[in-house]
Amino acid sequence: MSRWLCRRVVTLCGVALLGLSGCLGSTPPTQFYLLPPLTGPDPVPPAAAGQRDLTLGVGPVTVPSYLDRPQLVTRTSRAKLTLADFDQWAAPLQDTIPRVLAENLALLIPTERVVLHPWSRTIELDYQVTVEVLQFERGPGGQVVLAARWSVLDHDGQERVLRTSRLSQAASGADYEATVTAMGRTLEALAQDIATTLRSLTPPAPTR
Repeated sequence: MSRWLCRRVVTLCGVALLGLSGCLGSTPPTQFYLLPPLTGPDPVPPAAAGQRDLTLGVGPVTVPSYLDRPQLVTRTSRAKLTLADFDQWAAPLQDTIPRVLAENLALLIPTERVVLHPWSRTIELDYQVTVEVLQFERGPGGQVVLAARWSVLDHDGQERVLRTSRLSQAASGADYEATVTAMGRTLEALAQDIATTLRSLTPPAPTR
């Protein structure tokens, strides 16, 4: 190979590497998000005198497989979903939803005795809340929709309530942060539904 050809090949390789480094350098950083819990709950009537805190178990909570992924999912039509390239969950929704729901219920009921599934067999629950998430994403109109089937079981494991909640919240902007904030608000609304139902059930007997 001639000296000129060698020099030509080296030059072309250098240009290619510069172009590649330029492309890599322009890649935006990945953004990570967490569902925000309830921060300013409405006042809740205090427990009756002598009544102990409710012991509440939250879970299992199931999430559809299309949402059980790092990327944020948005719905662009009834049949089409879009996965974000550089916007991801900081923790799996399968773990985050029950944790945030438990935090919200602890504030809304209120009680300090909330445990996540699976819990120790030595814990005696008053009620257990199970949730099946059916839909949880932003739609083409900018509305975040949360559809969930949930049940309340008593301390004997008997189902006391079985309901389906369909909740929506308009995102304040088109960015993913606004979407996640709206998702957090729909989860707050679900906790409100569950807490209202729990408060309507027969309260646990006072401790002696």
